[in-house]
Amino acid sequence: MPDRKIWDVVVVGDLFIDEVLSDFTSLPKLGEESFARKFRREIGGGAANTACALAKLGWRVAALGVVGKEDGVWVVRRFMDAGVNTTFLENHPDEPTGLTVSVSTREDRAFFSYYGANERLSSLLKEPNARKLMANARHVHLACAPDRILHAGLLEYLRKHRCHVSLDVGGHETWLMDARNLDTVRQASLFLPNLREGELMTGESHPHEILRALHDKGVTAVGLKLGGRGAALLWRNKEYHCDPFPVANIDTTGAGDCFDAGFIHAWLEDQPPQCCLETANICGALSTRALGGIEGFPTLSELKGALTRAAAV
Repeated sequence: MPDRKIWDVVVVGDLFIDEVLSDFTSLPKLGEESFARKFRREIGGGAANTACALAKLGWRVAALGVVGKEDGVWVVRRFMDAGVNTTFLENHPDEPTGLTVSVSTREDRAFFSYYGANERLSSLLKEPNARKLMANARHVHLACAPDRILHAGLLEYLRKHRCHVSLDVGGHETWLMDARNLDTVRQASLFLPNLREGELMTGESHPHEILRALHDKGVTAVGLKLGGRGAALLWRNKEYHCDPFPVANIDTTGAGDCFDAGFIHAWLEDQPPQCCLETANICGALSTRALGGIEGFPTLSELKGALTRAAAV
């Protein structure tokens, strides 16, 4: 049967304006001041980074989220420049777009954020038009912490409409530590935590133990991001691993979101699990070549070249 879906991917989630300050020699303590040697202003948050990355690889992508009424104009323009459809972005009448100040060294980063307009995302996802949009996608990526009560039945609804659903809740620690949210994770086609998030959910610290603990809790597909240690994957009771991809690291902001995009890209191409993991790992690594989560993400040609080089090692 031919694919009648309008979108390849609908990305749903929190949207931010990222003020990225990078290349500090050291991070200040309270009461001290340090100066960044690099700065970039960009749209950010998991939804923006993953949506723009997938559009860069040529997929039909729409974003679903909430921005500020005034500063949202700039956000919409940046999305459009990246090739992402913005028809379904909603304007918050009172709050500005969410804001994150990302402070990073070459090894790690810290985020200072204001949630802003994102507070309306939960109510937006209850609207029939939003659900209709998601049902018209081959794949729905949730870059947020879904409310288990407000969104009861959403993942089941999407499954009935032949939608794969991936979930990356980001750094929402309270959500990750609440065992009642495990049912939402179980219903997703793929769960995409990083090492810290996996530790919070399971109490384990070793990647293998995290994957086995999630498996024992009924989660069948987990892409585990390990930063400089590569990545691991649980898929249908089998584990896969890949080493870190070498790259000249400038800024790690959004690397996990770009990992998500790489996995979804390979999954849409019906690639086997190991290839999906390696593609995700490469995309996350290459995204660190520039400030922010979008500029360094590879083109399709760059990605194919990187995959070829990785296979030759």
